[in-house]
Amino acid sequence: MGEHLRYSMVLVLLAAAALAACQQPNDAQLQREYDAAFQKMLDDPGNMDALLEYSKVATRTGDYEGAISALERTLLISPDVPQVQIELAVLYYRIKSYSVADAYLQRALQSPALTPELRKAAEQMLAKSPTRGSRKTT
Repeated sequence: MGEHLRYSMVLVLLAAAALAACQQPNDAQLQREYDAAFQKMLDDPGNMDALLEYSKVATRTGDYEGAISALERTLLISPDVPQVQIELAVLYYRIKSYSVADAYLQRALQSPALTPELRKAAEQMLAKSPTRGSRKTT
């Protein structure tokens, strides 16, 4: 019985590892996606979909600065997109630029286009901001 249980556990672990490998792209695949998204963005710099796709892939690769650059360009095209402003805030938090992140959250909170769900998320992020204690209250 013990040998059967051990064998079953090994099979479960192998199956879980195989499933994880299928769900996450390997480094080479991710690099190809990154390169393709970058090229598409270069070919059509005003294409908001290309900018958003590049920012997603860049974030997955850890290129937060690249993702930030693409998202900031989307705001040049369409300035009042609170979802983009919140995503920028998240990325700026990741690179520890807390005051810039807070500014994007505050900007998003002023938008009439902000959904209630995103409003709640933005308010929570702002309330937990590392700069919260250093803000002056009036």
